[in-house]
Amino acid sequence: MSIQSPSMLLELAGSSLLSDKSRAILDLEYLPIELLPPLYLEAFSRGHTEVLKKMVQAWSFTCLPLGALMRKPQFDMIQVALDGLDMLLAQQDSPT
Repeated sequence: MSIQSPSMLLELAGSSLLSDKSRAILDLEYLPIELLPPLYLEAFSRGHTEVLKKMVQAWSFTCLPLGALMRKPQFDMIQVALDGLDMLLAQQDSPT
């Protein structure tokens, strides 16, 4: 039996979640906060546009690491992240 490191288990959990786009979107609010940053980077690098946009809208940290995305310049995915920010700002500006 092999022993998996916690970071490897986190990666496996993220990959499993991203394999089902609709489940990933629905489960975002229930994920442990530790899973969000690596899942965010994984969604970006694997081109999961809808998941990335929803993650940006649900981001619970004070800083969204767009700079980390610039190391792998996939401009369409950066645009998706910015679209998610626009949608989040629009939700905050609209009266409820």
